[in-house]
Amino acid sequence: MPKLLIVDDEEEIRLLYRHILSEAGHEVFLAKDAESARYVLSKQDIDVAIVDRILPGPEDGLDILRFIQSGQPSCHTILLSGYPTFSSASEAIRHNAFDYLTKPVHPTKLCDAVEAAVKDRVLQQEKLLTAEKNRKCYEELKSKQEILQHDMRSLLVGIVGFTNLLINRTSLDSTQLEYCRQIQECGLQLENMVNTYLDVTQLEQDSFRITKTQFNFLNIVRQSRKTLRFLADEKNISITIRYNKKMLSIEHKVPFEGDRTFLQNAMDNLLKNAIESSPPDRRVKINIRDNDDRLRVSVHNFGAIPQGIRSTFFEKYTTSGKKNGLGLGTYMANLVIKAHGGSSSFTSSEDDGTKILLELPNL
Repeated sequence: MPKLLIVDDEEEIRLLYRHILSEAGHEVFLAKDAESARYVLSKQDIDVAIVDRILPGPEDGLDILRFIQSGQPSCHTILLSGYPTFSSASEAIRHNAFDYLTKPVHPTKLCDAVEAAVKDRVLQQEKLLTAEKNRKCYEELKSKQEILQHDMRSLLVGIVGFTNLLINRTSLDSTQLEYCRQIQECGLQLENMVNTYLDVTQLEQDSFRITKTQFNFLNIVRQSRKTLRFLADEKNISITIRYNKKMLSIEHKVPFEGDRTFLQNAMDNLLKNAIESSPPDRRVKINIRDNDDRLRVSVHNFGAIPQGIRSTFFEKYTTSGKKNGLGLGTYMANLVIKAHGGSSSFTSSEDDGTKILLELPNL
């Protein structure tokens, strides 16, 4: 039921308007002056206020319109005047009055004006709700695009890197074949990522279920090192991989069941972050331990996470000092690990650097 406020110093008019508008299905509140009108407005959310231009006391109807405009901007106002002039009509327009009526007001005209004001207010509220829904949809779409662009960028780094190797470090001999295969693998992976991450927000929903396949988990780690080796070379950083305390060899295998595309992206992001955060001429170490029914992976570099972002390190958009960084890499990796029933943590200090710790349930 719409709530109306009638502000008029004449009691008979207030009571008459209340009777007419109550019969029309409205809840009506009365005020005889600006002070009592302010009191009602402080207690009730009014849909339409019908305000007399001339009121007793230091404040008049225009003061009430200004008060409504600042305190309840969605409230529609109808200004009444017993002395209609061009000047008073102009004042009503300047104060955003929905309508301007001349007293005495015929009941039908009053009801029509109020109904029009109520309908317009409902329409405006619906527009606001639609705008809010559109804003949320836009933000969600923007978030999807940012994540998709970020993941595409990580893979394109690999494609560009291997292309640079072909151009600058080879004579396009037999070695070219190996690099072309790497480029092809990154390209295929990128295509798969585009399709997969169109639904990336599913990772944030409890109902999301990963698509599992069986593969050698160590191949993911090997692929990340190959893809990002050029980035490490630019800073003279070596990448070492150890499996169960031994240097990784081609014979080592860790059968794993999970979503390879998501996990590859997570490892790429974590290794890329480690290389970017590491001081030059140092080592980035990846350790994998496979015991019992848990797979434990750590990625270590000698850079420290800034104190200001440690408490929000795995949260969305957390970044510090990285050019063009979106703060999505560790956030996405953490979501992927959680989707596999695992957990992520880290340790960081100026003396020991940073170690990202992943724990996953294994076959």
